[in-house]
Amino acid sequence: MDFNPEILKRYFKGTYSRKDYKNIKAVWESEPYRPILKKHLEEHWENYFEEPQSEHNVDYLLHRIHRQIKAESSTTRKISFMGVFQRVAAVLIVPLVLAFLTVLYFQSKKDSVKSAYAEIQCPFGVRTKFELPDGSTGFLNSGSTLRFPTSFAGQRNVTVSGEAYFNVVHDEKQPFVVHTPNLQVKVLGTEFNVIAYKDDSNEEVILNNGKVDVLSPKGELYCSLLPNQAMSYSIENHSIRRNNVEAQQYIGWTEGKLIFRHENMKQVAERLGRWYNAEVLIEDTEILDYVFRATFIDEPLDEVLKLLTLTAPITFQEQSRETTNDNTYKKRKIILKLDKKREAAFK
Repeated sequence: MDFNPEILKRYFKGTYSRKDYKNIKAVWESEPYRPILKKHLEEHWENYFEEPQSEHNVDYLLHRIHRQIKAESSTTRKISFMGVFQRVAAVLIVPLVLAFLTVLYFQSKKDSVKSAYAEIQCPFGVRTKFELPDGSTGFLNSGSTLRFPTSFAGQRNVTVSGEAYFNVVHDEKQPFVVHTPNLQVKVLGTEFNVIAYKDDSNEEVILNNGKVDVLSPKGELYCSLLPNQAMSYSIENHSIRRNNVEAQQYIGWTEGKLIFRHENMKQVAERLGRWYNAEVLIEDTEILDYVFRATFIDEPLDEVLKLLTLTAPITFQEQSRETTNDNTYKKRKIILKLDKKREAAFK
């Protein structure tokens, strides 16, 4: 089997093809290529951080990648998980093995004891499955980051920027705590969704099963949630709001479903932008008050936009894509406008 190191570079840059994916997956599964992969991972680390990576962490990274490939293969045989998602455009989801190419390892000192942390960075337009050291699992959504210790000692603490869904292994002696810039979500074992994108005006917690406590960064209890309840925290006003919701609306993204339930155009545009790694802008404020209810499964962005125009007096226009200095294309830019000729029909 031939191996071209340039393929690894394309993976690290996120410019890989489907053929590259098949090649690299075969390489990850081949034990003889381990020294070569280790060398390139070390080079990638040093180029990215301008500092050497420790021998232990490179070995650990390769071990986790190999372990996740085996887990992926097992899952595929049992429930044909990847068979469903391979129908989605390549930019929508990548296997866990690719996510671990962006795992960065850090060393921090506390009381003269070193602790290792892992960080998973999920690129825009991608959804990634993860597994934590205690066996808890979940998904990381487009443009999100998850940081966690490589082994839990005492309370299980993780940090999220963006959106993540957690299925937490129950442990009464070791609570599981998700930290965001403005909240702490404390559970013993349950399923819930956290939304904490840095550019958003709110942070949200949505509970699917079990019970969660939502606290301030200082540990003050804001509220407790039951299944199909959500809490929204206003970053500007420092206020909270608890509502009854359809949890499936918020967690459908883990199954490749884009679900809108009475969401206004501003919310729709934000979610479309993250989902498809595009910039979706609203030109006419008159369309902000229209609300939408729909479920899309594996639909390309153009089809979703066309279907939305059937339910509201809107039209869309895509601007010509610009290129960067290295001749790569920037995000797609979609402009949403009011269709004045059809406006009266929707009043």
